Amino acid sequence: MNYSSSSITNLTGEKDLIKWDPKFALGIPLIDEQHKHLVELCNKLYTEVMESRAKYGNNNNILWQNALDGTLKECVNYVTTHFSSEEKLMLHVGYEQYSEHKSRHEEFTKKILETAKGFNSMSFSDAIKFCIFLYDWVLSHIAHEDKLYVKKVVEYKKTQSQEVK
Repeated sequence: MNYSSSSITNLTGEKDLIKWDPKFALGIPLIDEQHKHLVELCNKLYTEVMESRAKYGNNNNILWQNALDGTLKECVNYVTTHFSSEEKLMLHVGYEQYSEHKSRHEEFTKKILETAKGFNSMSFSDAIKFCIFLYDWVLSHIAHEDKLYVKKVVEYKKTQSQEVK
């Protein structure tokens, strides 16, 4: 998937890895707010990786890894919360591709949990690669996968509003 240059920044000097773009919005307020928060968490992790490396250098892996532990846990926990919200919504509206979407959530969750377990032995380079992986996955998932269930949510809302009339 190709994103405009406004969506990702240069890894050498920018504070944020991801810039939220209105084109990522799904039009579902709760999910859009959660997606924005996921972007904020990705940026927070990236910023802390960069700041910790500047503070502790490449040779003090334990120090910079310990500094990131809380943010990494926050990311993992919030992803679980967000996926739960999305999955409940998809079930509620009868989204036909629910199982496949849930499966992609499970694959991603497994990957980030495995990475989190090995974070204490991760090099700085691998930490940056993990941040980029988060960027790629979160934005491609929002921009493509999540947009697939929006039509079903809109249809559901339309039928609900018609039943109320």
